[in-house]
Amino acid sequence: MDRFRRLETKAVILAFLLAAGACSDKPADPSKALAVINGKEITVGEFDLRWSQMPESARVSYGSPEGRKKFLEELITRELLLQEAKKRGLDRDRTLVERVERFKERSILDILMKEEVDSRVTVTQDEIKAFYAGHSESFIAPRESRVSHILVKTEADALDLKKRLNEGEDFAGLARKVSLDLATRYKGGDLGAIKPGQMVPQFEQAVRNLKVGEISPPVATQFGYHLIKLNDRTAGTVQSFDETKDLVKDQLLLEKKRKRFDELVASLRAKAKLRVADVPLPVPEAPAAGPAATAP
Repeated sequence: MDRFRRLETKAVILAFLLAAGACSDKPADPSKALAVINGKEITVGEFDLRWSQMPESARVSYGSPEGRKKFLEELITRELLLQEAKKRGLDRDRTLVERVERFKERSILDILMKEEVDSRVTVTQDEIKAFYAGHSESFIAPRESRVSHILVKTEADALDLKKRLNEGEDFAGLARKVSLDLATRYKGGDLGAIKPGQMVPQFEQAVRNLKVGEISPPVATQFGYHLIKLNDRTAGTVQSFDETKDLVKDQLLLEKKRKRFDELVASLRAKAKLRVADVPLPVPEAPAAGPAATAP
């Protein structure tokens, strides 16, 4: 019987391919069956729908007549596996049903948000310009700090180096001799210009506390102990409108969407018949039983 069904399936596919070749100048009937698997049809309409859902790159790879035939074979395989899964009752698994229901809820809510929030909110160029003009001080480019450092293994090593620096030894010269950071060692410890967020927090905090030309006390990080010298600091500058307009637009859109969402929820709550009970307190867990006491 299984062999007969396989032959029947192949015969249907072959008939479709021959018919398609003979009538290629006419659009196919969407209800026409391309394959029948245990009574379940794969129609031209379903084939076209599955085809349209593929990424463009995949459609290109399946673009030849042989490729389309292969795609139909994959749809048949998929249907055979689905039928087997349903025969085993896997589609009625409680966990699966719950997951499908949650996915359905999220999809419905996404559509509602697009209809009632996203599609009703716009930001004009004038609004963007007005917001920028009123908040330009908020758009300050992060200031850069030019720093050098010497990395050693222990705090005692760092304190010894700090003493030698205080006595007049050259920072760059010491870095070339002893720093464990091979990326900067032969540049005299020069890290170049750094911006906030580029270094670990302890390092950045030390840089913020330094004046130009000053050397920090030992700073501990996961890499070891650093002596940090602030060579220069560039004051932050106000970013131009062109540099910030996309950021401003996103911010305004977010604010408007939040406001529209709050209005929607308030409207629904006002029209709803709603009763709310007190949320029950969690039941305290019973303490775990300890080991039985040993009799004296």
